[in-house]
This record gives sequence, C-alpha cells and structure tokens, in this order.
Amino acid sequence: MPFIVLMIGFIISDFSILNVATNSFIDDPLFYKIASTWGSHEGSILLWIFIINLYLIIYLFNNKDYKNIIRNILLIEIGFIFYVIVSSNPFIYLESFANSKGLGLNPVLQHFLFVIHPPVLFLGYIGLIIPFAVAVHILSAQKFDQKYFITILKWSKISWFFLTSGIVLGSYWAYSELGWGGWWFWDPVENVSLIPWLLTTALIHSTAVSIKKNELKIWSLNLCLYAFIAAIFGTFLVRSNLIISVHSFASDPLRGMYLLAIIAYLLSFALYLNMKSIKLFNQDRFNLVSRESFLLFNNIFFIAAALTVFIGTIYPLFAEIAYQEKVSVGAPYYNITFNILLAPAILLMAIAPQLSWGGNTVNFKSIFKLVLLTIMVGIIFFLVWKNIYFTFAAILCFPIIAMSIITIPSLLKSMSLSFVSQWLAHLSIALFILAAVFTEQFDKDYNIEFTNTSNMTQSLSPEIQVTLNNINERSYSNHQKIEVGITINNSGKLILLSPSKNIYQPSGQTTTEVSKKSYFFDNFYSTITSITENNVILNIVYKPLINLLWLSTILLILGIGLSIFRKEKYE
Repeated sequence: MPFIVLMIGFIISDFSILNVATNSFIDDPLFYKIASTWGSHEGSILLWIFIINLYLIIYLFNNKDYKNIIRNILLIEIGFIFYVIVSSNPFIYLESFANSKGLGLNPVLQHFLFVIHPPVLFLGYIGLIIPFAVAVHILSAQKFDQKYFITILKWSKISWFFLTSGIVLGSYWAYSELGWGGWWFWDPVENVSLIPWLLTTALIHSTAVSIKKNELKIWSLNLCLYAFIAAIFGTFLVRSNLIISVHSFASDPLRGMYLLAIIAYLLSFALYLNMKSIKLFNQDRFNLVSRESFLLFNNIFFIAAALTVFIGTIYPLFAEIAYQEKVSVGAPYYNITFNILLAPAILLMAIAPQLSWGGNTVNFKSIFKLVLLTIMVGIIFFLVWKNIYFTFAAILCFPIIAMSIITIPSLLKSMSLSFVSQWLAHLSIALFILAAVFTEQFDKDYNIEFTNTSNMTQSLSPEIQVTLNNINERSYSNHQKIEVGITINNSGKLILLSPSKNIYQPSGQTTTEVSKKSYFFDNFYSTITSITENNVILNIVYKPLINLLWLSTILLILGIGLSIFRKEKYE
C-alpha cells in the first residue's frame, strides 16, 4: 500500500522523496522517523486513505451483502485518492539529494505521544464513515431495518472510543510539551476534534433509543451524516491555512479549497436526504418522564454545545472576510457558553439511567432527598474552599457521584458489561468536571530567577522553597539539551525537577521542555523561561488534582471500550 511504502521511505531516510527530505532528519530516532510519515500534510492524507481501507476490509469481513453501503464508502475514498493525485502527491521525486540529511520533523512534534496521537484521532474521525454510509443507504432506500441501526451503534462506539482516546492523548501532549501548564486551550484544532466527539456522543444515545423504542430514527441518521461531515470539516480547517495553530499544517490554500468542495458536496447531499425524509420528522411519540425523553433532551444540549464550539471556531474567519479585521474568540466565550449548556446535560445524565423505557412514576420523595443532600454538600464545599465555581461543580456532579455510590451493590451483583460501562462513563465525567474546575481554580503559578549573585535556595511561599542544583548540557543524535536541575521543598516533601531547552538539528530550532513530578493527585510543573550565562528564570506551576483529571479520562475510555463489547438486549 502507498502509505506503507512512504513509511519505509522515512525509515530508511530515502531523501530522493521530497516529502521525506522536508519532514525527516537522518539522525532522528526510529519512532520519530515513523511519526514523520503523518507529520506532513501529504502523509496524513495518505494515512486517511489507509485507515478507510482498513475499516472497509473489516466491514467487508463482517457484512458481505451490503453492496450499497460499500459503494458509498468507496465513493468517499475515491474523492480523497483524487485529492492526493491532484494536489497532495507524497512521492514527488527530488533530483538533487546526494548530500541531503533532511530538514527534520517539527521539534514541537518530537514527543512520544505524537507517535500515537494522530493515528488514534484519525481512527476516530474515519470510523464515522461507516455510520455515514449506512445512514445514506437507509435514507436513500427508506428502509429503516433494526439491523442497520445496530451497525450504526457498534461503529459509532468504535469511533467514539478512538475520538476520546485521541483527544485525551492530544490534551496530555499539550500539557507535557507546550510548556504553558494547561490541558485545554480552546485552540481551533482542539475545537474541531471536540465537535465530532459531541455529535457522536449524542448519536450513540439517540441510536440506543432508535433500537430500543423504534423512535428518534431520523434524528439518529442525521447525526450520522453531520458527525462525519464535522470530521471532514476539521481536516479542512487544519489544512487550509485559515488558522494559526501549533497543530496545523502550513499548506497551499488550494488544498483546503478542494477539501471544502468535498464538504460542500457531502453537506448538499445530506440536505437533499433531509428534504427527502422531511415527512418522517415529528413522528416520535413518548412520555415526557421517560428515559428516551431525557436522552433526547441530553442530545439537544450536546448538539447545542457542538454548535457553540463551531460558531466560536469559524466566526473569526468570517469576521476577517466580511470586515477585514482580525477577531479573536478566546476562552471566556467558550467557558461561559459551553459550560451553560454542559450543566443541564450533566444533571440529565444523573437522572436518565434511573428512569425506565416508555415511562416512569416519579419518586418525588427520593428526588427531594437527593436535592436536599446536594444543597448541603454545596454549602459544605463553599464553607471549606470558599470558591463559588468549585461549589457549583460539586452541586452539579454530586447527583452522579451519589447515584454511582448507591448502585455499587447492584454493580457488583450483576457485573454486566452494559451496567459497568455506563457506570464508569458517567462517574468519570463527574470526576473529570470536579478535577478540571479544582485545578483551574486553585493552581499556583510562580516565576523565580537565579543569578550568579543570588542565593541558590529561594522561597516561593512560606511552605515552598526552590534550590538550584546544577545546569548540565548534553548532546544527542538530533539535538542538544541544556538542563536545569532543581529541588522543590514542599513542607518537607522533596521534589526533583529538570526542565530543559532543546536545540534541534538541522533547523537550530529551540524548544522548551517540561519537567513534572506527581505527588498523589497533585503535580509540580516547571519550564525554563530564559537562560544565559549569568541567570536562569524558571516558571513553576502547582496543579492540584490534575492527576485525578487524567485518571477520570482513563476511566471514561475504559467505559467506552467495554461498551463496544457488551451485548445489548432490545425488545
């Protein structure tokens, strides 16, 4: 396959290939040479095609009689193949390469997580092609067989698993590599991975209703269409030169225009299918107090959240075109709008599993007890931490945590994959929110300077002292490292950190490398702000409960993974 051939070219440093010469260095470690295969625009698109073929083979192995669905997948693949041939050929021959050692992979991308983050995220993006193709077939043929929706649910979960894993790996990469001490920046490329994740989350829950109660079928099918289109949109935005991001590819804008044409075609076709099935809308009927109605409300909030992120991401582009001025949409917009929509979705997440399909008698006594207990917990949290944001997070998450604790005996008794996966997924979301709010509200950021005339031990606070131990310089195959060794004394607990500056060959580009050390759920995090012969300025960040945040994401991925293998029982 072409992608394997290109990877071999990177492994053996075949600089007769322009793509290899411009994205690899002869002395790069082997795993960075492999990662360089998808470190370029051309290689990443070739990886897309490779993964489409991989999914197609798996789908063919399990579904040999779905010819129309296979045709839909092949038509999309042909579009990407044509794109590679016309504007993204990764095998352009370089005539003069005898003395070349390569220009090297972007140093910021030379991190072990980059070896696995893009392929995992691509597996999530491209996994949505199966639900898309199945939805196109259903809406075109107007055949709403349950077997098709079971296929959609299965493949949506697979995509959801890889999307979640890819986003988490990317977040941890940003935290570990970029040196700003955060785990989410609302960067445009982060946003375009979040949009299909939100839509896929809604898709999985609505498809469960479609299978179980034969309702929300048109709703589910539309989510199939637009989740995949959102994934293609993310690919376009990254490769269009319309945004500035550490993740983006510096590419010819015409390449982005070609991808935009693919999106326009898919979007037009989706709208055509919407018009064709418009008579089937608004046919669902179910009780207001039932699991399916609460899942529908949850869907609405997830979709609204996706639209909020989408608008915030593309508005600066339209503002620049329309008003010829640069507009920035920053974290305050997302933190307000996104969190407002997230809050009711979390509350519904706690209630929906407690309701039965079709209808349910409301136990007002139990609800009153839970509300009263939640208010008491909120008051306690406010009195202890005196922070309104963390108090609100506690009030929001307590119902989920309380229900998770209450259902532990039932969980241990049944140990069914369905129960365990749902229990893990919901609990992990609550823990994630608590940890995210806590670490953002109570983190501490320090800057400290050591000079030739200053003391080698300085205080950051009454409890925290920092000692400069040494400054070392080391040479590696493709870079030099200037490393600063420090000891942090946190109330008697000694923590050793060694932040560094790396100077990469052959570009001479310098990167700031993070050093971090965990203490239970907390994390000390250090980078070098500047270093000369006479002084060193360090940035030290204390991130409380940050490791609980990462643990919660692992639990979420585990819950999603288990849900893929569970056997659903539908009426």
